[in-house]
Amino acid sequence: MENIQFNTKLELFSNYLNNPQNIDINWEVVIALKVNKYISAMLSTQLLYDNDVFIPKNDGTLNGGAGTQFKESFGIGFSYNFQGYGVR
Repeated sequence: MENIQFNTKLELFSNYLNNPQNIDINWEVVIALKVNKYISAMLSTQLLYDNDVFIPKNDGTLNGGAGTQFKESFGIGFSYNFQGYGVR
């Protein structure tokens, strides 16, 4: 589509010296939309999994372990060009 851009990046990591079977994941997705001449929007997501990061559970105990983290953001932009209005 003409006014939509889709970008994705997937990175996979492994510590070859310590537990090489555990793979860490970093996956980013960005969708940029140009609504019209003045307005644009962007949706961004990121999924992280790191086996070495301890994530506590919300049940009040000290149990926990490796888990998936997810981040998303949404932005709207407005732009206008003032060129040509007598500014020198």
